[in-house]
Amino acid sequence: MSETKKEKLEEEREERPGDFEVLAEWTIRRLRPIKDVSEEDYTENAKRWVLFALGLDKLHQDIFLYLEENLRSTTTDIASKFDISPNTARKYLDELHTVGLVDYIGREYTLTYESLSRAIELMLIPRITDTLRTIARGASNADYYRARPIEGVDKQDVIVESGVTLINRKLLDSWYSQGKRIRVKSYSHLEVSDDVDPELFDAVIDHLKCCASLRIPKEVYTRVAHKIRCYGGVETY
Repeated sequence: MSETKKEKLEEEREERPGDFEVLAEWTIRRLRPIKDVSEEDYTENAKRWVLFALGLDKLHQDIFLYLEENLRSTTTDIASKFDISPNTARKYLDELHTVGLVDYIGREYTLTYESLSRAIELMLIPRITDTLRTIARGASNADYYRARPIEGVDKQDVIVESGVTLINRKLLDSWYSQGKRIRVKSYSHLEVSDDVDPELFDAVIDHLKCCASLRIPKEVYTRVAHKIRCYGGVETY
């Protein structure tokens, strides 16, 4: 299949409406350590080893090393240098951007950091971490989509917890695993952590009375406002 036809098919796929949006795709390869490489060739080989481990093929590597040498370049320059179309050049540059190695200013692309290790530590790792945290929050919604009755525990029993100053996911998990329904009484400032799932909170907390101020995520408050009595003011975030 010709390069032009491949690009056309990719553009058509991108234009089709779907149920999801691809924010980023990463491939991490486990490689054997570099061996039997002369000292003269070691630096370039080490960089190519790292880039390949990040799922980047030879053309990605060539473009990265070209940018490293020339500091900045446009898609037109890259296309001319490597005898590819501007769309293909943009695709490869965008994929280098996805892994945090390349950034752009206007039409020009440049390396995010001169140091490859710093680019990975300061750009790629945080991006992957943030994405996984977002997925984990989605998983938490699935975990507590519906309150499950705990065998041997009367779901009508309500336990009063006094003096609570912080409600976080760990605490709710503990109460939930014991089959408890909780009536919270707080006499000082009360904070509800941003890791709290609204459905879990609703399933566990029977009522919340706060004599001072309350700080609570907006999504949680929207769901359980009818259960809350606060005399010091409510701050949502």
